[in-house]
Amino acid sequence: MSCRQFTLDEKIGIIGRLENGEKNSVISKEFGTCSSTISTIWKNRDKLKNMFQTTSLNAKRLRTAQHKDLEEAALVWFKQQRSLNVPISGPILQTKIDQLAEKMKIENFKCSASWIQRFRQRHNIGFGKISGESSAVNTDICSNWLANVWPSLRAGYCDDEIYNADEAGLFFKLTPDKTLRFKGENCSGGKLSKDRITVLVAANMTGTDKRKLLVIGKSKSPRCFKGVSSLPVFYENNTKAWMTSAIFEKTLNYWDDELRCKKKKILLLVDNCPAHPSLQHLKFIKLVFLPANTTAVLQPMDQGVIRNIKAHYRNQLVLKMIEDIENQIESKVTVLDAIIMLDKAWRNVTSTGIANCFRHAGFCDVTTDTTQLQTDSGLINNIDEDYLQIDDDLITSEIQTDEDIVNNVIASQQVELDNDTDIDELDDEFEKTVPSISEARAALRTLERFYYTKYEGTDAERKALSLLETSINSNTKQSSIKDYFKKLNKN
Repeated sequence: MSCRQFTLDEKIGIIGRLENGEKNSVISKEFGTCSSTISTIWKNRDKLKNMFQTTSLNAKRLRTAQHKDLEEAALVWFKQQRSLNVPISGPILQTKIDQLAEKMKIENFKCSASWIQRFRQRHNIGFGKISGESSAVNTDICSNWLANVWPSLRAGYCDDEIYNADEAGLFFKLTPDKTLRFKGENCSGGKLSKDRITVLVAANMTGTDKRKLLVIGKSKSPRCFKGVSSLPVFYENNTKAWMTSAIFEKTLNYWDDELRCKKKKILLLVDNCPAHPSLQHLKFIKLVFLPANTTAVLQPMDQGVIRNIKAHYRNQLVLKMIEDIENQIESKVTVLDAIIMLDKAWRNVTSTGIANCFRHAGFCDVTTDTTQLQTDSGLINNIDEDYLQIDDDLITSEIQTDEDIVNNVIASQQVELDNDTDIDELDDEFEKTVPSISEARAALRTLERFYYTKYEGTDAERKALSLLETSINSNTKQSSIKDYFKKLNKN
């Protein structure tokens, strides 16, 4: 068998497949080359990865594209096809770019071979054969993968360094009385789309590290964000509030940079949906894709973690609705309200519960301790099943059409406020969602009076109130007692 030559991009792709547990013999047969060539590539993986990084950096110094929007749209389309294992040749890409240019109403543009060449250099793209997992799944694939592939993948990583991330759709405004109206809605568009968000949930195997949630909404700058300087979650947006390959890559790049500062490496398990591209440039995150069509069994977040988050969220939403009824005010929920309630819900999910979900998915040999799962599920039992499950099948990502790609690119380039702001958020009252410092102090005084006159309390609780007051005061200059007496003396 002859030994063929590989481009740097092809070698990086082969390294990624070997890291994900594929066998040398399978890859060498596919490329029609000898196994020793694949072994040599694997042996030189560190050197090749450094070369890939250097090439990428040099590519960034190339002349920038004249039509940046078109180039961004072309890159999104290319990455999406690559994530679906669709082979893309130069002529195919050239034709598609012409089509995108027409949709973006770019006049007098004709994609040339030289344009394609510069595009490839800027983004380090090579047109090698793309391969991937078959969509067919046999009944034993989960157990076989856990028994034969997973041990080698996780070698060198302790439980604290193994993470899973998964998306969930959420009708964040949905109250129990409207459940039947929404039943069966997949929210791929239409009037209900403004009432949904997508949440990315990630945690490690022991549950000791729960990543800050990523919330994806429709609006870039909702009115309720006016005056907001910090959020307890990461926030992104696009026209359908879905996870996209661009958002996924941005999220992992940020996480990878965090890990670089901590000098820590992790393994991250994700499903192989179109919005999760294979990212070869990550240095501190080993990205491992679960076998196709197995996420309902192998995805730890799907074993109860996301369900518990939704239960805690909907419990808070119902309590808010009751509170508004008692106060005789119209009950409305903004994206900011949803973010705050989601953060509280995530904090209420226990580390033991998360660890048990990893065990339930088969990633640990220890017998699952269902005690904590039952404790976390106590809240679920008090919530109507239809209400809890209403958005379980909500679409969180989908293959983007050319129109989706073009609209998202154009929207991302706009400097002004997003025009997709929810109608409910246009009311003046929502422009005042964020309290001022003085309002926060007044609320704290009310809370203190209630607490000290109704409960005996504990030292820890009193300390928490004191810390909250210190935190509020540290964000602004407050008049001191000396200032007060100075004013008296002047008078």
